[in-house]
Amino acid sequence: MLYKYRGIRDFRFFTDIILKSRLYAAPYFDLNDPMEGKYLYSQGGSSLDEDMRRLLKGEKEKLRICALSRDPNNELMWSHYSEGHRGVVVGVKIDPSKYEVRPIEYDGLHRVGLNNFHNGAAIDVLSHKLDVWQYEAEERVFTRGKQFVDVTVCRIICGSRMSTQDKGFITELVEKINPDIEIINARTDSAYV
Repeated sequence: MLYKYRGIRDFRFFTDIILKSRLYAAPYFDLNDPMEGKYLYSQGGSSLDEDMRRLLKGEKEKLRICALSRDPNNELMWSHYSEGHRGVVVGVKIDPSKYEVRPIEYDGLHRVGLNNFHNGAAIDVLSHKLDVWQYEAEERVFTRGKQFVDVTVCRIICGSRMSTQDKGFITELVEKINPDIEIINARTDSAYV
């Protein structure tokens, strides 16, 4: 299972996930990493160099990305992407026969050159990030020409700071739309005072 951290202030986005069993896939340039889509280029000194760059840029622009995490209990992710623990984490399953799903490699920018340039080079570039992002434990779902990724919603984890009112509303909504979705509370460590 993979996980999407979401706020609930704009409730229509959360409702869309539950009602339509889908997650938004963004163009790479809309993601929050300023180094997204950048790569190291090994110049070969041939006239293909500029053509390769142009082709790679075009391929990156055709792709859309749904960023998910392998970890549903990451404190930083809850803080950054789920409204300071007031939102949710949505546990989903993705059909790997419909989409290319790749774990992010946190080894820096991908190096592209004549020796490793191929049809999937854009996905290779977009599957590498700097190690400062490693805490996200990210996996990416890639799609071409589709704004949404079809998912099976399996679990909703309610944030530890979510209000009782929001939790009750989410529980009631989810039970009416799909009672098979498990609803649980985020783990808290009772050893802390």
